[in-house]
Amino acid sequence: MQLSTSLLKAIEDARYLLSRGYKRESVVRFVGDRYQLSKEERLLIYRGVYGDVEALSHKEKLVNASYLQGRTLAVDGFNVMLTVEAAIRVLPLYLCDDGFIRDLSAVHGRFKITPHSLQALKLIVERAKQHEVSQLIILFDQPVSHSGELSAEARELLKALGVDGEAKTSRHVDVDVSKLGDIAASSDCVVIEKAEKLFDLAGDIAVNMLKRKPIPLK
Repeated sequence: MQLSTSLLKAIEDARYLLSRGYKRESVVRFVGDRYQLSKEERLLIYRGVYGDVEALSHKEKLVNASYLQGRTLAVDGFNVMLTVEAAIRVLPLYLCDDGFIRDLSAVHGRFKITPHSLQALKLIVERAKQHEVSQLIILFDQPVSHSGELSAEARELLKALGVDGEAKTSRHVDVDVSKLGDIAASSDCVVIEKAEKLFDLAGDIAVNMLKRKPIPLK
């Protein structure tokens, strides 16, 4: 899949404006209207395009898989699971300006557990085990429906696969994920800004386990 010429021009303009300090919402609205972008294309720019300084700041926090061995990994449950689920369903994935692989799905209070969700959750635990983390902590947003059920499913997987760790709900996932582990796994910008070190677990699973090729934005 290739990005359209108009979308690539919009991305280039957005990157230029963001690098010069313009606010993200205003930039997306401006380039979206100028190039008559769809809702999905605007969302892609919102999530995936960054100014030079911000992109570099995010990249500098990313660690390689080898860094995980013997360390605690704290996972932003819904964030990572949704991207892995998108990879399973062969939905588009994008290599964003800041080095993270993202999709365009989202959860806003309501979430339905599907076989793909459970498969994604299993892959998360399996991949963490392969990387030999000392402890795996998976946190789910408490206000989102079925977060308690997913936490229970994750605890069963941890036990079944012999991975030390815990899974629970949290009212402040962004804060907890960034502080409870040595490394945070999330592509959420709020978490990225708060955490000291990050690992793109969803991107790692998508590329190395599911053999997906993300679409670059450059």
